[in-house]
Amino acid sequence: MRRFGALLLLTIALLAGCGGRESPVSPDEAPETALTEQDVRNMYTAASTVYDWFDLTTLPLDRADSRTEGDLTYYRVDAENLSLPVSTVAEPTDSTLPWQPQPVTITSLADLRETAESYFSPEIVDNLFALSPDHYKDFDGVLYATDGGRGSNLYLLDKTVAAEQVDEDHWTVTVTFWADFEGRELQGDGYFHTVATTGYSTTVLDYAHTPDGWKFTGFCPSDGLDLEADTVYTINYYQDFEVTSAYQDYSDWKLACYLIYADGAYAEAPFDLLARRFLERPEDILHVLALLDSSPYREKQGPPHPNIDVIVAGPGYTAAGRFYREDRADFEALLDALHPETEAEQAVLDKIRAAYESSVTEESPIETEFALIVPGEKRLLTLGVQEGTFPWGYELEGTVTYTGPGDTYGTVYEVDCGNLRLAYSVSPDDSTEYLFRLSTSTHYDQSGGTLCTPRGLYCGYSLAHLEEIYSHVVELAGFQSDTYDACYVYEPGGLAYCKHIAFYITDGVVTAIQVEDLMDGRLLG
Repeated sequence: MRRFGALLLLTIALLAGCGGRESPVSPDEAPETALTEQDVRNMYTAASTVYDWFDLTTLPLDRADSRTEGDLTYYRVDAENLSLPVSTVAEPTDSTLPWQPQPVTITSLADLRETAESYFSPEIVDNLFALSPDHYKDFDGVLYATDGGRGSNLYLLDKTVAAEQVDEDHWTVTVTFWADFEGRELQGDGYFHTVATTGYSTTVLDYAHTPDGWKFTGFCPSDGLDLEADTVYTINYYQDFEVTSAYQDYSDWKLACYLIYADGAYAEAPFDLLARRFLERPEDILHVLALLDSSPYREKQGPPHPNIDVIVAGPGYTAAGRFYREDRADFEALLDALHPETEAEQAVLDKIRAAYESSVTEESPIETEFALIVPGEKRLLTLGVQEGTFPWGYELEGTVTYTGPGDTYGTVYEVDCGNLRLAYSVSPDDSTEYLFRLSTSTHYDQSGGTLCTPRGLYCGYSLAHLEEIYSHVVELAGFQSDTYDACYVYEPGGLAYCKHIAFYITDGVVTAIQVEDLMDGRLLG
C-alpha cells in the first residue's frame, strides 16, 4: 500500500564499505546536548524500523544461501552496513542531532538482539523475539531467517508522530494512525454504494532514560491502526444518508470524515449541517477542521478523494451559496468576532473567510431551497418553471388530474405519485408548466426511498431536529387542523417572496412537508 506524509520511513539502504558491526550512537554517548522533539521523533523512526523486522517483515535476505530445518526454509540474512533510517522532516546535521545514523552489520542472533536492545527495554526485546521464535535462527554462528511478512494494514493511509517531554527522564511519543479505505457494497435498493473507513487512532509510547540509556518502554506495530477506536468510522453512505439520515446525529469529527468520500446529493445536506454547526459552535468546528487540514488525507493522490480544502473551507462556500440575508449577517459577524487559539485554527478561519468572500453575491440563493430530492434520482425537483411537460425528465408516475383555473398561472393540474403529491399550472400563452406545490407525508420505511428537503430533513424527524436544521423556522400562529398538532413555516425570503416550506407536526414529529408558492398554492389541512 502506498504511503504518504512527512514521516515516511526511508527504505533501508546498503552503504558502501565493509567492516565490523557498529551500534548507532545513542544520545547518552553524544556530546552534552539536550534531546529535542525532533531527536525523539528520529529515534522513534529508527526503533520502528527495527520493530518491523520482527512484526511486519524481515531483514534483507540472500536467497542463494538457504538452509532447511523441518518444514521451514531459511535464507542467510544479508545485513552488512545497513543504515537505520531517520525522519525526512529535516536533514540531520551535527548541530541539530545528538546522534547520526551509522552503518550496522547484523550477522548473528546476538547482533540482532544487541541492535534491538539499543532502542527497547528488555521486556520489549524479549517479546519481539517471542513473537515468532522460528523467524530468525543461527546456523554455524551465521544469522538466517524465514522469508515473508504478514502484510501491512490495508486500512492504514499513513501515520504522524509527535513527541513531548514529561520530565528530564521521560518523553511521550504520540503516534497517530490515519485510516483510509473505500469500497462499494450492494445495498437494499439493488445498487452498489460507497462504504468507506476514515478517521484516526492514537497510541502513546514512553521514551525513558534508564540506567542503560534512553529506551522505549512501550511500543506498537508501525501499522497499528485501531479500527475499533471511537475516532475511526466505517460509513455506509446509502444507509446513513438515504435510509436513516443518521449523519444528522454524527459527532463533528465523524461529519468531517463523512464528507471525505461524500459526493452529489450525499454531500449537499451534510455540508449545510457543517455550516450550521459552525454558526452555533464555531470553536468546536474550527478544531475539527484544523485536524482535518493537517491530516495526511491532503496528500492522497487521485480520485475519488475530494480536495480537503473544499471541506475545510466548506462553511464559507455554504454560507455564500445557500445562506439567506439573516444567516449571512450572522455568519459575517461571526467571522469578525472569532479569535482562534492556535495557528492551525486561524489558518482554517482564513480559508473559510476567503471561500465566503470569493463566492458571495448580492443574489440570495433562495430558489434551491424550495425543492424536494426525488428518491432514487438524487435530483432536486424545484418550484418554478419546468422544462417540457410533466414529468419534466424525472422518473415520476401518477395520474394527472385537472383541477380548474389557477389564480395566477393558468390551468392547474395535480398529480399523486404515491409518496409525492404535486401541483403545477400551464400557461395559456406559451404552455409553460410552472410547479407551485410539492408535498409528502410518507416516511422512508413506507416509501422505499428518501424524499427529503435539500437539507436532508424528511418525515419522521423530530421537531427538535427540524429546529436544528432550519434555525429560523417559526410556528404558524392560529393554525388549526384535525390531522396535525402544529405547523412550522420556513420563509427565508419573507412574506413578500411568497414561497415557503411548511412542516406539519404530530406528537412532536414531522409528519408532512409541503413546499409551495403561495401565489397559486394553499396550506394543507
